[in-house]
Amino acid sequence: MPVNEILAPFYIKGKYATPAYPEGHAFRFYLAAGTTVVPGVVGDENDWSIEYDGSTVATVSEAVSELFERAETVLPDNTSVSEIEVWQSVPLADNLLVHLNDLPAVNSFGAGAGVASAYVMYVYAAPLREKFRFTLFDGPLASPQRYAPTSPPDADNGTIAWYFLKSEVPFATQDGLRLAVEVSSNSGYNRKLARSYGRTITP
Repeated sequence: MPVNEILAPFYIKGKYATPAYPEGHAFRFYLAAGTTVVPGVVGDENDWSIEYDGSTVATVSEAVSELFERAETVLPDNTSVSEIEVWQSVPLADNLLVHLNDLPAVNSFGAGAGVASAYVMYVYAAPLREKFRFTLFDGPLASPQRYAPTSPPDADNGTIAWYFLKSEVPFATQDGLRLAVEVSSNSGYNRKLARSYGRTITP
């Protein structure tokens, strides 16, 4: 089966644990062409830095933490990031795991009770309409619902959309194209995931 090559120069993979799934759901985001991820500053070498256009825009743990803080209302209480990996893409070869990053300094996210296997999916696109999806599980929004896209303002309005589209962190598609517009967001209930949880969880 063919595999789509990752053209973004670096990407961040990790896991976040919820009360329903302590083993951890996977998450991933890509960084735009022109980005480098380098060892952290002296005294904090294990929290690598994201550099774009010659400037440091955030540490890896800050970028992850900010995403999960902005998703507070769609995550269950006591969600925590359990793993962060920094990967470098390599043309026509296996990608390289270059660093196991420190976790966020404050590592407790979410608000209220969640529904096991509920999900919220955010869909963004680059100018050429290539899409990127970011999905979070076990939050409170289990009813199937599709929300119209919004255009975040230039000033930070505290949303996850603003962070993906307007912040200094160069979030991108798998091909390394900077995210530009929100396509949609939707919520629902993943029955396959629910079955995988077994009989110990009552959604």
